[in-house]
Amino acid sequence: MLHVYQPKDASLCLSSRRVVFIGDSVTRTLFFQFAHVVDPALPSFPPDDEQKHSDYEFYSKSATQLSFYWDPFLNTSRTHGFVNQSNKTGDGYSTRRPALLVFGSGLWYLRYSFTSGGLLAWEAKMEAILGNFNQTGFKPADEVVILPIEQVVPSKLSHERASSMRSSDIEAMNADLLHRIHPPQADWIHMFTNSPQTLPVSFPPTFNGMLDDSQTEDGLHFSDAVVKAQANILLNLRCNDILPKKFPFDKTCCRRYPWPSALHLLVLLMATLCAPVVWFLSRQG
Repeated sequence: MLHVYQPKDASLCLSSRRVVFIGDSVTRTLFFQFAHVVDPALPSFPPDDEQKHSDYEFYSKSATQLSFYWDPFLNTSRTHGFVNQSNKTGDGYSTRRPALLVFGSGLWYLRYSFTSGGLLAWEAKMEAILGNFNQTGFKPADEVVILPIEQVVPSKLSHERASSMRSSDIEAMNADLLHRIHPPQADWIHMFTNSPQTLPVSFPPTFNGMLDDSQTEDGLHFSDAVVKAQANILLNLRCNDILPKKFPFDKTCCRRYPWPSALHLLVLLMATLCAPVVWFLSRQG
């Protein structure tokens, strides 16, 4: 079950911790909705459109530090610092390990392909980021999320965007991410080894399944209701496993389930062993 997080729940989970979003305008929209859920006193959209490509930093009432860094190509030194952990030595920002680190990129590689290098450059960038996580096996945050490239609504895009942001390319990019983060052979390998089943990052493809053509005016940025629901999924992903597991059990998604108690295991074992005996005796009768 997906829990609908309120400021009180979010405060219990994220109090005095750091949350970092890095990416493009889609990531920025998600950041503001996330911050607004954590603390309704915080803005739910950028305060000044003329500075929309700026970084933002807020503190919630529960002392959660919420940071957004504008980096649509994920190629700044700050981003590299988070990926490679080089930001542990002071760069003017808090060096506390984030509770949640969210990366969102891809559309700008398509929109400005002549200067960015397009799909090949994006693929190389994601290979470098994910390869680093795979090699070190160390997560730069408690929860690291790679956002899917948002599927656009071509009929509502401007001519310039529609000519470069093609749905087929976006689908191919998301398929590539899914394959890298959840390789098909990982399930089989995990059955016979103690190696990690997948990379230590989360990838929520369901974000694109939540989109509706009627909920966007420009074909790219969706309504507050849709993005708020996506932000709620991030909170479920980060918080469900660390908040108390007690009645009502309305936080059952995105978490590890506890092992049965010794008594439960004993009862299960007895039932398993006794069942064939009971069946045999009933047949004899």
